[in-house]
Amino acid sequence: MENFFVPKKIWQGGGPFPHVLVLLSEYPEFREYARAHHELLSEYGDKLGVIPEEWLHATAQGIHHALDENQLAKLRVTLRDELTGVQPFQVQLGPVWPGVTAVTVAVYPEDGMAALNRRVRTAAERVPGISLRPPELRFWAHASIAYARDDFPDRNLNRALRALRPPRVDITIDRVHLVNQYQHPDRGYYTWDVVEEVQLG
Repeated sequence: MENFFVPKKIWQGGGPFPHVLVLLSEYPEFREYARAHHELLSEYGDKLGVIPEEWLHATAQGIHHALDENQLAKLRVTLRDELTGVQPFQVQLGPVWPGVTAVTVAVYPEDGMAALNRRVRTAAERVPGISLRPPELRFWAHASIAYARDDFPDRNLNRALRALRPPRVDITIDRVHLVNQYQHPDRGYYTWDVVEEVQLG
């Protein structure tokens, strides 16, 4: 694996930057799923930043610059407006695999998260002054349970994760949260302050 927190990915001042997240920390079944991997991931010490249960999430869309109070207020309005038309949807979480820079959890089917991403992007684009990174050709729906904090061979980790394979979990995503997110390279994960919860539909 390769260090996630390389200079080009470090946020100036550590944030906060507004993001729209699915707070997987609020789903007990996913917390249990992540917990099943904790002992294995903890064996890698400082090489992995294992995400504490309270900070588990999936990102619907990030805004990688700060907003003023007026912009944030407008985003709250446009977000509620856009997400009124998005109905709650089910996803399955799992399996887990070591990616290039993070230990990630698959989210299937991807359609619901991709539609959510499009609506959130539309909401953000309606606010003057918000600049988004270009959209992916195909939105990658995923969560992370650890970030690499150093370069290291992942052969043994890959095999151990494959052997572990706890049962996948099904959840219904019926809400998202607009948050001010902070990056902590020294800890190896992200935290946030909730700005607003937005119910889908």
